[in-house]
Amino acid sequence: MVDHIASKISDDYKQIVIDAVVRPQGFKAKLKGLMLLVAKFMKKVADVVVNPDTWKKKKSWIFALVFLRCAYVLMNEYGMNPFKKSLKGDHVFLTGAGSGIGQGMAIKFGKLGCKLSLSDINMDGLKLTQDLCVKAGISVDQICIFVCDVSSGSSIKEGAEKARAAFGEVTILINNAGIVSGKNTSELSDAMIDRTLQVNTISHLHTIKEFLPGMIAKKRGHIVSIASMAGHCGLPGLSDYCASKYGAVAIDECVRLELIKEGHSGYIKTTCICPYFISTGMF
Repeated sequence: MVDHIASKISDDYKQIVIDAVVRPQGFKAKLKGLMLLVAKFMKKVADVVVNPDTWKKKKSWIFALVFLRCAYVLMNEYGMNPFKKSLKGDHVFLTGAGSGIGQGMAIKFGKLGCKLSLSDINMDGLKLTQDLCVKAGISVDQICIFVCDVSSGSSIKEGAEKARAAFGEVTILINNAGIVSGKNTSELSDAMIDRTLQVNTISHLHTIKEFLPGMIAKKRGHIVSIASMAGHCGLPGLSDYCASKYGAVAIDECVRLELIKEGHSGYIKTTCICPYFISTGMF
């Protein structure tokens, strides 16, 4: 098998393949051999790439395009895309910022240079998030915190006014706030059902309606919905939660298609994130 593979490689590589794979030796020696093989292979590739005759062949162009596409997808997957947009100066309105994912996102966006309007029903949690942001090197002048109950349309409007007063129009909306009852369908009260749907689903409609016109006017915006894998499958004891997350996924898709239809998709984007179960205290 080794001889068959080695026969397809130039004579320069045969010995190193045998040394790296077949001959008994320590792990470090094998690793060194494999790294040397990769280095020689990359040098050969580089020699082929810089050769003008290579690009006279149609197959070379096809291979290059496939390679670039694969490299682009790989860099996207690991957050190394060199073409990603800068968020410095963007105004982020983040719900559910007092704990869990929201707390982590606040710190991350603050480090990227965003102005942060952080909302939650828990002011103590918001103060903790603000302290963590400051400890992470984010200026307190970049942060505005306020209580906002996203199950209430009037509370959302009040929060929006505070955010605009602090930093102007919102350019990044992150609908992150969420709750879970964790009861079987027959055990759910009417209040539990209503609040779950209000917080996890209907609030998205209110916040998008509140901030989207300003994004369109500025010709810049991004709407992020923190949904769930529960928005793609049913789970026992989570009927109201799954229904609410199905709704969040649907809202994101509808808004994205509306933006395309109305001609705004070039400068306003949407992202729907569907995490699996995360240890944030909800479950």
